[in-house]
Amino acid sequence: MALPTFSDGTFLPWNGSTGRKPYLDTIYEYLVYLDPETHELQPGLAERWQVAADGRSVTLWLREGIQFHDGWGEFGAADVKYTLDRIRDRSSIAGIASTFRYAIRDVHIIDAHTVRIELNHPDIEFIAGYLSNGVNAPMVSRQYVETVGDEAASRVPVGTGPYRLAAFQEDTLIEVAAANDGHGNWRVQPEFSHIRFLSVPEEFSRAAMLKTGEADIAPINYDSIDALERFGLRTFYVEGNWVPVVRFGGLSEKYPNADVPWQDVRVRQALNYAVDKEAIVKHILHGQAAIVPGDFGVPEWRDIPPYPYDPERARQLLASAGYPDGFEMTLRTFATSPGAELPIIAEAVTGFWREVGVRARIVPTTWTSLRTAWSSGKTTDIAWTHRGLAFASTLQGLVASIHSSSLFSTFTNAHTAAEVDAIGMELDAARRSQRIRDLGVYLRDQAASVFIGYANEPYAVSDRVGNWPALNNQWTNLDLVTRGAR
Repeated sequence: MALPTFSDGTFLPWNGSTGRKPYLDTIYEYLVYLDPETHELQPGLAERWQVAADGRSVTLWLREGIQFHDGWGEFGAADVKYTLDRIRDRSSIAGIASTFRYAIRDVHIIDAHTVRIELNHPDIEFIAGYLSNGVNAPMVSRQYVETVGDEAASRVPVGTGPYRLAAFQEDTLIEVAAANDGHGNWRVQPEFSHIRFLSVPEEFSRAAMLKTGEADIAPINYDSIDALERFGLRTFYVEGNWVPVVRFGGLSEKYPNADVPWQDVRVRQALNYAVDKEAIVKHILHGQAAIVPGDFGVPEWRDIPPYPYDPERARQLLASAGYPDGFEMTLRTFATSPGAELPIIAEAVTGFWREVGVRARIVPTTWTSLRTAWSSGKTTDIAWTHRGLAFASTLQGLVASIHSSSLFSTFTNAHTAAEVDAIGMELDAARRSQRIRDLGVYLRDQAASVFIGYANEPYAVSDRVGNWPALNNQWTNLDLVTRGAR
């Protein structure tokens, strides 16, 4: 598998980003798994579970006899508590750390194979949203990490998964080999004895490696789809996996900036009306997106009417807000996976804005640099292209994007916080769904971001690959890839 980046290139859940899931998920395992087709919960390291009637706690009974690699003992309740506590610790740099702190009050060991998780707020989707393979919270060995320390445990990760780390060359190669002499583990007997992850930042190089057989799976740009299919390679789409969006700094309660023009809702609305989303979907995303006014994938938001392309309305709103001649601003952009097209989308967006008088200077950056600046309040005077990802739990996504407790929230106020809390406390599924939709309408009306749509992420696969049952909210389940005809 050729990846644009290894992200942090680290191997513990709490010392890096979610972008490491392709390789972490082969080494570690999860308490619960999502069925790739139905998204129904399936037993994992937890063989059963029960949610309290009030939604404020979850009890899990763990599978017995599961051993960590290299003789580091049997998996148990102490490992669950240790893993969840480390992920939500203040020192954790995991992207999900702040949402875990928001959700989890405490983790209690009932006995060696039973844990109870107390929640700060009721959440009927907690198990899927926080404990499944739809997020990045795989179970680690407390004994191993505490014995050798974080640095050594990250260099040589020990899990219970079907693969073990076989080789690591920084920024070049990660190779995993099937455990137990190639037979995998209790859950999966992989059809491939080895998976080699290659760091290949250039899309042209990834495409060339697919053609020569050096790679069997790789994310590709939309512009490469036709050429690779003509060559005989198949295209696999992770449906609705990412959401191109333009976020505004200075709109959160934690890091406000009263001086940016887009503090005025009319300016934010104008910047939405000014962008021709249909043109972006057609020419950049090759039709592989649905135009939706949301900044991450929420099913209840799909039918909310988006901002139409109306540059004249944009000019009127800018004039009424006191900017008849527009203004100057900075737009940062970077390429990531998914999201290799973000710099091209930035060019398109700034071109549309220029037509209504808004002069945006594009500044290339990296996700690592932007992530650090964003989480420390140093992006209050800029906007930036970004990509929202689908979440296994809508509430987790809402907390991450519009709740002041999140390191990565951009548009927050008393109303968004109250609504997110109310959604978490709503135990009736129908009423909860309606509240989620109503909140989506509010965010659309407030133009919390410049919305574009829900995009399908393309991967090219060789004929060595049969089926890849990936989840739409994460590029995972590589241990379930089957062999093709070759």
